[in-house]
Amino acid sequence: MSIKEMRSTVLDVAGTFSDRPLFFGGPLEEGLFLVSPKGDDENNVQKNGVFEQVMKGLYYGTKESVGCAVEMVKRNVVGAGDFKFFDGYCGWEKEQLNEEVRAGYWIVAACSPSVIGLSSVGTVGLWEEILGLMGHRKVW
Repeated sequence: MSIKEMRSTVLDVAGTFSDRPLFFGGPLEEGLFLVSPKGDDENNVQKNGVFEQVMKGLYYGTKESVGCAVEMVKRNVVGAGDFKFFDGYCGWEKEQLNEEVRAGYWIVAACSPSVIGLSSVGTVGLWEEILGLMGHRKVW
């Protein structure tokens, strides 16, 4: 489903991202996005200082910074296709996630910006695709 189809007034600033897919990120908040700039564009994103770096080559922003994202696209600093939008996110209290991992509720995987950019969503979800890359079978 696209941002336009969801009628998101938070993420559809001036229609810049209206045709971008909108992924479900979790039950908390709204309007989170990832940006994975290509090549030299990463320096421009990093210098901007508005987005938080997750890892080299991957940054996140919130509904408060989507206006800056629009300006960066308009100025050709990054492309609209470099963004991945999520409706909501998951969050944990201090040490809660570590406890859940130790209890076996989560499977931990190495990550890179290229993994976040996996694009076969539609036929299979990102989580299933990552599990497949790891060699795990679906257990639920």
